[in-house]
Amino acid sequence: MRELTLLETGYLVGLGLLSLVLPLLMSFRGPLDATARKSCMKTVWTGLTLVAIALLVVRASSLLAPYAAGFGLVSYIVCVFVLLRQFRSVRTA
Repeated sequence: MRELTLLETGYLVGLGLLSLVLPLLMSFRGPLDATARKSCMKTVWTGLTLVAIALLVVRASSLLAPYAAGFGLVSYIVCVFVLLRQFRSVRTA
């Protein structure tokens, strides 16, 4: 395994802490209906999978680390907005 720079370690820590947002959001604001909850959980797992892929790329390649961290951040923000939209549609229905 290769040594990580301070910046790459920061990417790993930032993405690792960011990965807590979707599960916590789901536990605090998630729907109680089983079918809606299952749909929302798919979004949570998609966001976590994309961040895990970004973490692996940061760990594997120093050249791709900034791009992978940016990809992880953007994909996670998109998943948060999708999850919030799903919450809103469940609450109004």
